[in-house]
Amino acid sequence: MQLDTLKSPYFIASAALVLAAGLFAANTDTPTLPAATPVASGEMPASLQGTVSDGQLQTAADALVLDASLIELFDYHLATVGERTLAQVLATLEAELDKRLPPKAAAEAKRLLHRYVAFKRELVALEQQTELAGASLESAQARIKAVRALRAKYFSPAELTALFGWQDTYDDDALARQAILRDSSLKPLQKQQRLAELDQRLPPEILAQRQVPVQHLTLAEQVSRARAQGADDAAVYQLRTASVGEPAAQRLAEVDREEAAWQQRIQAYLVELARIKADTALDEASRSSAISLLRSARFSADEQLRLRAYED
Repeated sequence: MQLDTLKSPYFIASAALVLAAGLFAANTDTPTLPAATPVASGEMPASLQGTVSDGQLQTAADALVLDASLIELFDYHLATVGERTLAQVLATLEAELDKRLPPKAAAEAKRLLHRYVAFKRELVALEQQTELAGASLESAQARIKAVRALRAKYFSPAELTALFGWQDTYDDDALARQAILRDSSLKPLQKQQRLAELDQRLPPEILAQRQVPVQHLTLAEQVSRARAQGADDAAVYQLRTASVGEPAAQRLAEVDREEAAWQQRIQAYLVELARIKADTALDEASRSSAISLLRSARFSADEQLRLRAYED
């Protein structure tokens, strides 16, 4: 999912890629990457369990059709570096390309993959250099310009347009909107008019993507109001289904159940925590030990990181 933000996902290096940076080759030719390590059949990282691979690959006369879907597929797998080695990720990716594409198209996709991975490696260093530049509109513009210059080292103009044109249009639109919103010389109505003009110039698919976060926020507000008026889970499910479809409504219902279960665990924990703190028979060391044991008994290590907000 893309969000309307000054920072494009193409120049925000993930922690996984930072960890793997030393494995990437950085040069302007097709880089030499680590030898692929086969992944056992059916073996997938936990973060991909139950998900569907991004990227709808296309061919024409057995040749690869370049579009943003190819980058989506690369990022879908590369995001798991850290759970698996880069070599394993590449092996899985190349096997998928071989399975989904004819030989000529698969070979071209692999060459693009190797260049994309090399680009990502340099992207890590670029982000480290620009982290301290601040969050101003000018800084965001400079970062985007730097990333596009870096991409041009690895991809031809035609490849840049096909693979990244959608994202560039989206980012340029986001920057234009930020410039309008920050323009103190414009009155509110003038800002609304100029934002509407930007909407009219956007391709329909990008406009729809921009509206996704707003749609979900609006739905959340509608659900909140409905619950306040006494709506039960069935009514909320119907409301969500009408707005985002049944599959998404099912996922949101599962999130609701998980959150309810979490809140029940938290409330039970806080009751027991209060009892321990109020026990005058315990000295400070015994009280601290009892609290530590309570946390460990009821929550995993990751869950314990969330407890502080509730305890305070």
